Amino acid sequence: MLLKDEEIIALFFDRDEKALTETARKFGGYLKAIAANMTDDKRDAEECVNDAYLAAWNSIPPKRPQSLKTYLTVLLRRCAIDVIKKNKRARRIPKKLFSPLDELADVIPGEDADSALDERLLTDIINSYVSSLSARQRYIFISRYYVNRSAAQTAKKLGVSKSTVDKELVQIRAGLKEKLLKEGYDL
Repeated sequence: MLLKDEEIIALFFDRDEKALTETARKFGGYLKAIAANMTDDKRDAEECVNDAYLAAWNSIPPKRPQSLKTYLTVLLRRCAIDVIKKNKRARRIPKKLFSPLDELADVIPGEDADSALDERLLTDIINSYVSSLSARQRYIFISRYYVNRSAAQTAKKLGVSKSTVDKELVQIRAGLKEKLLKEGYDL
C-alpha cells in the first residue's frame, strides 16, 4: 500500500531514507514519463528523476509542500531544463522538445519581457487563464506545455482523436493570446 503524501513528507522531516523509497514507489513512473518526454533520452531521464529525488531530500525540510506530486514535478522540470541546456551547449537536442515552445511563440512575449516584474505578471496572467479553462482544456494545456506530451499521447489518455486535441490546443492558444492582449502584452 502506498503511503499518503503527508506520511512521506514526515519521513523526509525525520531524515529517514525510506522517504526516497516511498517517493519512488508512489511517483517514480509519473516522474520518469515526464522526464522521458522532456529529455528524449533514457539516461538523461533517469538522471533527472534521481536529481529531483536529491533536490527533494535537500529541500524537505525546511519546505513542507502542500502537494508532493506538484513539488516533485517542479523539481524534475528544473532538472530536465538543466539537462536540455547542457545538451544544447553540446548541440544534441531533439527537435521534438521545442515543438511545444514553438507553438506558443506567437502567443507569449519573448526576450523583451525580461524583467522579473514582467515575468511575474506574465506568470500570473497565464495561471489565471489556465485556471479559467474547463478541466479538460486545462488537462490538455498542462499535458502539452508543462508535461511536454504530444497531442497524440494526450488524445490517447483522453480517449479522443489527435485532431480533437489539436483543435482544442488551437482554441486554447487563441484564448491565451486574447487574454494577454487584453492585459496589455504587445505580441
